[in-house]
Amino acid sequence: MSEYYEIRVKGRLDPRWSDCFAGITLTHLAGDETLLSGNLPDQAALHGLLERIRDLNVPLVSVTCGGAPARSAGEEEEG
Repeated sequence: MSEYYEIRVKGRLDPRWSDCFAGITLTHLAGDETLLSGNLPDQAALHGLLERIRDLNVPLVSVTCGGAPARSAGEEEEG
């Protein structure tokens, strides 16, 4: 069963990176952060995504699992 994840990273990822994160939505946040959000089928997919973030040398801010997708003030959706 898939789980919904929100992964915050430091910096503003260019929308062209969305191909690298298939099925994940990139949203620019206030404070020079990008939110990657979406459903992942299992823990292996989560670890694969985190490895891609690491390989791009993008600082990880937080990883949150569960809950419904929600938008907060100051978000601009990309891609």
